[in-house]
Formats: sequence, structure tokens, C-alpha cells
Amino acid sequence: MYQEQRLRKILEILAKRGELSAKKAMEELQVSRDTVRRDFALLAQQHRVKRTHGGILPILEPSLIPAFKERLEELNEEKERMAQMALPFLKQGGYYFFDVSTSLLRLAQLTDLPLTVYSHSLDNALVFSEKEQIDFHLLGGRFYVANRFYFSLKEAELLRSLHLDIAFIGAAGLRGGEVSFSDVEDVQVKALALKRAQTKVLIAEAGKWERQGPHVLCSLADFDYLICDRKPDKALLDSIGRQTQVLY
Repeated sequence: MYQEQRLRKILEILAKRGELSAKKAMEELQVSRDTVRRDFALLAQQHRVKRTHGGILPILEPSLIPAFKERLEELNEEKERMAQMALPFLKQGGYYFFDVSTSLLRLAQLTDLPLTVYSHSLDNALVFSEKEQIDFHLLGGRFYVANRFYFSLKEAELLRSLHLDIAFIGAAGLRGGEVSFSDVEDVQVKALALKRAQTKVLIAEAGKWERQGPHVLCSLADFDYLICDRKPDKALLDSIGRQTQVLY
């Protein structure tokens, strides 16, 4: 297969899957790792893909770029403050999990330390791909458009072999003291990250306190820290327990 044919095939696969690892490209194209590396490098030079650790991501179409930028610009003062409170938790050389969360997206923007970061979030991948000092690992798989994350059980299982200093989780719902989300696949990734994390940090603004998703990750009391935009009400504080430190 000529190089131009390979490049077209790579772009076709990328359009269908939303991400492509070097290993998968080798299998699909039946070529060597060096060949895939050269093809990925050429596509990146042509601004047709974005390189990540061990693979590539699609370049957003011009019509979609404003939407992504708007997502970043929509970060309000409360989320900015929560991201600033989370920033001191990051230490040079540490291993971290960054969840799908606009507050954590802002944290990703703020950090300039050399870190190793794992995430299944497309938005986090796009931010960290611009930071050379970050050793970023995208947990790929099927792309879930609504909440902009990837899931593959095989990719998620990579977390089992890690020791994470901190898992940063962004809550969708906290009603009844339970941390809940919309997608069961999303919960599976978070659960694995929490099991491998020495410290567990939950970020949630007040608007999430009375929301409830169909899939429960764990209880509030399972976290070491809860970062909020204001002091939680008594009912929420009662569900947290003494072992969880609340920052606001």
C-alpha cells in the first residue's frame, strides 16, 4: 500500500473511531511501527491530525472549533475558583487522573508542571496535547458524544496497573450523598481510577447537590476532599462524614 493510500485509510479510521493508537494502526494497515510513526508525523505536520502519547486525535473541523472554545470560555467565576483550589494538589512528577469536567478542564489549562496524566476526556486531551511537559495518556475507545468521553474496557483496565497520586473526579449529581452520573461506561472508568488513587478529590458546584444521575459511583464519604464553590448545606455536610475535608 502506497503512503497516500495509508494516509487516507488512517483518516477514515480516525473519523469513525475518534482516536487511533499506533498499535491499532499497525494491525489495520499491516505495517511496522516505524511506518506508522512516519505516517502519523506527516499527518500532524499537515495539520490533519493531533499527536498524543502513542496515537492521534482528529483535528476539529472549523465549524466545531468555536463550540470547543465556547466550552472553555463558559467557565464561570465559581468553576475558576474551584480549579484554583485544586491547583496546589498537583506536584511535579506526580501521576494523576483527570475526569470529564469543565472545572477540571480549567485545572488542565492552569497547570504548567511536568506531570503524568490519564484521562478519558476529549477536551482534556486537546488541552494537554498542547503542553509538552505533560506526559498525557488518553484512555480511548468508543466516543460518547453527549459528554465527550471515550470508553473501552480494555483501555480502562490499564488503570489497574498504575499507582495514582490523585484521582480528580467531577460530580454530575450528589443527591442523597451519592456521587452519580449519566453514563455507566463513564462510571466504570472513574471507579477504576479511584481504586488506584492514594488521594481522592471530588469537585462539584452547588448546582450539582440536588441532581441525581442513574448510575452511582460511590458515596461522598469515600472522598478525601470535596471542593465546592460555596459552603455545602447541612444535609450534604451530614452525608459527607468527618473523614472528608471540605474546601470552598
